[in-house]
Amino acid sequence: MELSRRDAIRAGGGILAGTGVAGCVEERVTNERTRVDSSGVWALSPETADASLDRDAFESYVGRMESKYGDSGVWGLDAETAEDFAVAYVQRLAITRETPGDPGGTETSLEPDDIDPEAPLLVTNACVAVYEPADGRRRYWLWAAADATEGRLVRDVRVSELGATLRLREGILADAAEPSVDGEEASVGLGSPPSGTFPLRGGRLRNTRVTGERGIYGVEWDGDLDGVQSVNGVCEEETTGEYRFFWETSLGYSYEETV
Repeated sequence: MELSRRDAIRAGGGILAGTGVAGCVEERVTNERTRVDSSGVWALSPETADASLDRDAFESYVGRMESKYGDSGVWGLDAETAEDFAVAYVQRLAITRETPGDPGGTETSLEPDDIDPEAPLLVTNACVAVYEPADGRRRYWLWAAADATEGRLVRDVRVSELGATLRLREGILADAAEPSVDGEEASVGLGSPPSGTFPLRGGRLRNTRVTGERGIYGVEWDGDLDGVQSVNGVCEEETTGEYRFFWETSLGYSYEETV
């Protein structure tokens, strides 16, 4: 199942003019800032395993994302990875501009290579990796990243929002990491792997933690960045059955125009 939304907020702006003596006209030029956000949601379970990655494919993906995003890749600046890998899913989400024959909007897929828009405004890559330790608790590692300086973007934008959220369809959310911020770094962990540290380039982090049955966990960054930003999170489920969850990736950008 795929759900998506698009929302644009326009604020400020306008031209102020006044007349002076002898017919002189004074004109003030102001700026108008536009913000656009969107998201993609997937319902994942063993029934969607055809779209998943095994360990080798996931490690290859991790390498490609490190090449693309540097220290904002899947494992960030520093990480302790877990051995009990079960399965992973990856996603690409793009907000696109209207072109002839294409209305623009949001494109998202669990097959990242399927997303190659002609007029991208901002793109995020994301993953969720599932680990199943022997202690009867399942862990989920979340990651998403976006780069406002990516060469293919069709206008100058700034990253304004980036988020990764997991909502259990069944089961009990037992624990979830609250990001710990130390200067320009943020860390997430639950005392044992997986855990990690990622760069924080301004802005602020928020997280949602609703433990219990059908719990919700999410990490979201808000800011105004002309560069690369990533988010990571990790949460733990009491394993009462197979994995079944909704996975949402959110993305937003802003730009300024002179009016």
